[in-house]
Amino acid sequence: MKKTYEKPEFSKRGLLSLITADAGSPIGPKVSDIRLKTDIETVGVAANGLPLYTFKYLGGDAVYRGVMAQDVLRIRPEAVSTMPNGYLAVHYDMLGMEMARIQ
Repeated sequence: MKKTYEKPEFSKRGLLSLITADAGSPIGPKVSDIRLKTDIETVGVAANGLPLYTFKYLGGDAVYRGVMAQDVLRIRPEAVSTMPNGYLAVHYDMLGMEMARIQ
């Protein structure tokens, strides 16, 4: 009897590595799911009308400024994709903006 393949989930450390590597890249979607963020503060509104936030990723110390995928889904669903692990990512290029590390 063959055993069914079960895809492993990311560990927090593995997920953090994926996020921080992704955050520095100017190309491609950025992991932006609210479920992966902490210390979230609203800091304004982008030119495209989306709320802007500062936040940290779970387990990380760096502070970023960007959007939440859940907000983007309501306004520009085509700019959001679901990663294989089920978390949401934002295509910032489709929004005419960038996510930035600020600390």
